Amino acid sequence: MGDDAAANATTFRLEDDSYHTVCTPALDEQHDSGAVTDSVESTGNDARPKKWQRLLRDYRVVEYLFAIVLYIIARRLGKWITLHKRALPRIEMRLNLTTSIWGRDPAMDQEKLSEQVPMYMLIIVTLAIAIGINLLINYALPMLLEIRIVAHDFRDFLLSLGQAITLSTFLVNFMKNMTGRFRPCFFAMCGWNYDVVWDGATDLCSDSAGDDEGRRSFPSGHSSFAWSVMGVLTLYLLGRARLTRPDQSNSNLQEGIRTFKLFFCFLPCLGAAWVAITRSTDNRHHYSDIVAGSVVGAAAACLAYNHNYGSIYAWEVAGLPWGAIHERRKAKLEDSEDSTLPAEHIIGINNGASSSSKVTGER
Repeated sequence: MGDDAAANATTFRLEDDSYHTVCTPALDEQHDSGAVTDSVESTGNDARPKKWQRLLRDYRVVEYLFAIVLYIIARRLGKWITLHKRALPRIEMRLNLTTSIWGRDPAMDQEKLSEQVPMYMLIIVTLAIAIGINLLINYALPMLLEIRIVAHDFRDFLLSLGQAITLSTFLVNFMKNMTGRFRPCFFAMCGWNYDVVWDGATDLCSDSAGDDEGRRSFPSGHSSFAWSVMGVLTLYLLGRARLTRPDQSNSNLQEGIRTFKLFFCFLPCLGAAWVAITRSTDNRHHYSDIVAGSVVGAAAACLAYNHNYGSIYAWEVAGLPWGAIHERRKAKLEDSEDSTLPAEHIIGINNGASSSSKVTGER
């Protein structure tokens, strides 16, 4: 009987560390093993992050704080960087060989019109639209339709908006003071004294604040802000729509629905374009200022969105935050590692478990 047990033990013997021990320890070893277990658990608890650390990580508090601090710095750049004071452009009109009169540049002598979209209104409306649509998708539509529920989506979307606004504001304020370009309504903004005959050199501006603001035309801050917010919203809608999804049917209706979704996701860009155009019709910016501001805002939106979400062109990760993507990849990796275990290891584990149960029963 003893020889048979020894033979069975030899038959199912595996290499060291090839399986987890499932045998019940001897009675005189239970106390020692319990002490080892307690020490391991205590070590694991010490290494485990504390509750406040988990909250900071789960809500990305540090990233929010950095975005807020950088935004404040970006807003202060207009005070810290010296405004480039260009010489006033002038037009010389010769009356004769010895006499000339000087005229103002008509490109900067436009009427100062009231703003169709003031900055405070732009901030309130664009953020309300973007945040409202996100809340609608995450909390209202799931009660009516079968759509994906993405964990922490509002947190990551709000952070994307903050990062995009910060990036665009930082670059715009830096470029405004470095270039010092005149606005189309510069003379009206600076309080130009039209009663004095201009000699072509003297600065006849009476409003110093208007003089400085009239030199901050390039690039357009309204355009960059509108495109940074609406750009993030457009990319977010494209990601949630997952238009690159492989077709499950050959229905022409499905193709039409996908095209409709594409145009619907593009609607925020139309709003941003309209805001940018009003800056020209209000005589506040040149067209080149508007284009530059739009490019800055759109680029900031792309950087911020791709920093927090997967590519809109990859169906598997479109619309998912990077945290959820990493968790999926980690789970797939663990599953693939389990599926690639050698067959003899699995047999050894099963046989070891059965033999241990026999030993436990005999005891």
